[in-house]
Amino acid sequence: MALAATAAPPRESRAMTRPRAAERRGSPAPMAAYAAAWVVLWAVYTALFAASGVPVGMAARAAAAAAIPPALVGLAALSLAKRWPWPPAGRWRLAARLVAAIAALAVASVVLWLLLVEIDLRVLHSAGRRPTAPIVAWQCVINFLLLSSLAGVGYARHEAEALRDARGAAARAEALRARAELQLLRSQVQPHFILNVLHALLGLVRRDPARAEAALERLGELLRFGSEVHQAGRDWVPLSREWDFVTSYLELERVRLGSRLAVSADADDGALDVAVPPFALQPLVENAIVHGVAPRAGGGRIEVSARREDGRLRLSVRDDGPGASEEQVTASPRTGLRLLRERLAALYAGRARMRFETPPGGGFGVVLDLPDDGGAERP
Repeated sequence: MALAATAAPPRESRAMTRPRAAERRGSPAPMAAYAAAWVVLWAVYTALFAASGVPVGMAARAAAAAAIPPALVGLAALSLAKRWPWPPAGRWRLAARLVAAIAALAVASVVLWLLLVEIDLRVLHSAGRRPTAPIVAWQCVINFLLLSSLAGVGYARHEAEALRDARGAAARAEALRARAELQLLRSQVQPHFILNVLHALLGLVRRDPARAEAALERLGELLRFGSEVHQAGRDWVPLSREWDFVTSYLELERVRLGSRLAVSADADDGALDVAVPPFALQPLVENAIVHGVAPRAGGGRIEVSARREDGRLRLSVRDDGPGASEEQVTASPRTGLRLLRERLAALYAGRARMRFETPPGGGFGVVLDLPDDGGAERP
């Protein structure tokens, strides 16, 4: 059997994504730049204090007391973007929350500054004086502005990373779509497929010309659909078009297999309006015929259904063949359902699920559980 499992990024993709994310978080370059910026600010403070007549040693300590607290608290300001991502709606509520959070961080920074000043006075017996209320208030304002800037930098960086990740996901989805189309087109024009259909048509031409003509039209529709999707570069089509495509495919298989293939297909009217990735249903049907029907002398039966309920679209294909164990499914060299799983993971961002069923009495089924919003896009 071809692979059928939960629609999640393939192991290779996850293995590639994790190191990039870890590298982004753990790279020393941003932290070194952050520390260097505060060292520069400390040097500026030191120069200003010294220029006002404060001894160099005391100026350096006073500058450190002023720079270290916002540098430490600033890390929390930078992380606000990860804790509270910028939403598409309700931005004023987030803005109010951010102002309150940054104000609290500014107060914490000033308290830490006062603590360092007190340590300098009592432990090091500095000749300096405790800050007056206006100086404390001014320090609160300065820290609030510094931390607000850092929070803005954090949001800018977070949005840039999200945009880069979205572009990467889009590129992967495009590559998977192209691979799926190419694979489907190859399967349609593979010699054995064409020869089998044409061989079956040769026998029909004389005894049932009308049916042979209808089969040729089906073959044309099959090839036309793949060509149109490929040329338009579509990631989404109404399920009704995919359903017609699968119907054409089944009719051609029925010409080839004759009475050995029994089909039951049923779809809700509402389900046919949902946008789905092209070639999402066909691999399931092909899998059932290739493994559950064609190898058996007596043929078999497949059931295809589409249901829409509770904001989900459920596509199901079941056959009454011998079935397969999970190990057989996973070890299969066929790539149709494996590629479909990858496409669903990329296009639905993890919101799609694929599961397989192996009833004790035999048979095999694959169920796609998809959001009915078409990945938040419409064809």
